[in-house]
Amino acid sequence: MKSRNILAILAALLFVASSAQAGVVIGGSDGWSFSTDGQINIFGVYQTGDDIPAGVNNPVLGATNEEGFRLKSGFLPACVAFNIKAPTMGGLDMAGRIGFYPEPANANVKNTFDGQIDLREIFFTVDGNFGQILAGKALSLFLGQNLLTEMTLLGAGRMAGNLNANVGPTLGRIGYGYVYPNFNAQVRYTTPSLNGFKLAVGVYDPSVISGSKSDTNLDGDVDADDAAAFSATETTMPRIESELSYAGNFDGGNFKVYMNNLWQEAKSNSQDVTAWGFGGGAVVGLGAFELSGSAFTGEALGRSLMLDTEALDYTGEERETWGYIVQGTYTMDNPGKTKFGISYGGNEFEETSAEKAIRGLDGAAEIESQYMLTMMVSHDINANLKLVAEVSHIELEWFNGDDWKVEQMNLGAFFLW
Repeated sequence: MKSRNILAILAALLFVASSAQAGVVIGGSDGWSFSTDGQINIFGVYQTGDDIPAGVNNPVLGATNEEGFRLKSGFLPACVAFNIKAPTMGGLDMAGRIGFYPEPANANVKNTFDGQIDLREIFFTVDGNFGQILAGKALSLFLGQNLLTEMTLLGAGRMAGNLNANVGPTLGRIGYGYVYPNFNAQVRYTTPSLNGFKLAVGVYDPSVISGSKSDTNLDGDVDADDAAAFSATETTMPRIESELSYAGNFDGGNFKVYMNNLWQEAKSNSQDVTAWGFGGGAVVGLGAFELSGSAFTGEALGRSLMLDTEALDYTGEERETWGYIVQGTYTMDNPGKTKFGISYGGNEFEETSAEKAIRGLDGAAEIESQYMLTMMVSHDINANLKLVAEVSHIELEWFNGDDWKVEQMNLGAFFLW
């Protein structure tokens, strides 16, 4: 087993885009290699907060007035991934990866056998002096780095509504500084490093672009009696995503800056819908300190999950959204490299013309903003065992001025290989 730092393990778990290097080499011959990497984690998660106000639309992954405790995985489900690398032939390095991400918790009833296995990664890569081609299912480019540079990736972040009653991991900062990019089928080309610059461009399996209900019957509640949500289901062209990055060093430190974007069209009958987004960020390391920030803006991106939830209003008009995260960490030079971090960020939304009209007639108000402040401390017992503690304050506000606040405390551990 190779000893490696936590960042190298994380890169192998979520965003492998080169040869299939891993923590445990199982075997191989004649230039072939077969290996595995992964992690198992468990978090105790406690939440307490306000009651949800009346007369507001509380969308999927929104607020919950429940107080309670769960034992679940953190934002990362457990993972075991298998990597195979072929011998170099004709100047080409070829590798493949399949990653299984099981959730240790069932739905929160005792006698169930519904632990979920999320097959997030199925791809192969071809590397040469031309750069790299990746084909298969992997993390998307748009807002991918915004997610990977955020510290609750190795924590728990927030829970979904109903205390994550169903199977699935916690939600990290999904909806609170970025929109979740997800793992998608794609064919991606990445240039070699050109004096620190890299450009990646991908063609993606397109997504249905979906909306959510509004209070069309003006009863102050969003329910089954309201008009159906609009959904643009005809996808005749692929989605396009890209990212331009630059990495370098300076006296005493290093940095990376990146920009990413997304464009996709879909239609329903004769109505066309266009989703677009621009994002970017920077990470600066200076000795024991690391500062990072990211931001995004766009239309029809969704409130929390990309494109396929709450991207449109009930008439099919694209919702506009933007968000940001600012973060700082300090790592002590002690055995275990104790690390302290603080981050703040959120997403904000514009009302569409239809939503504004409904609110003006005393209908249920839509969400205006959702923000989260998180403090974290982690400690590496050794290269394979990591402890994490988090405290978060979360706040939602609606366009009628009502708000909802919640506190969450998380304590967990990782075994990594």
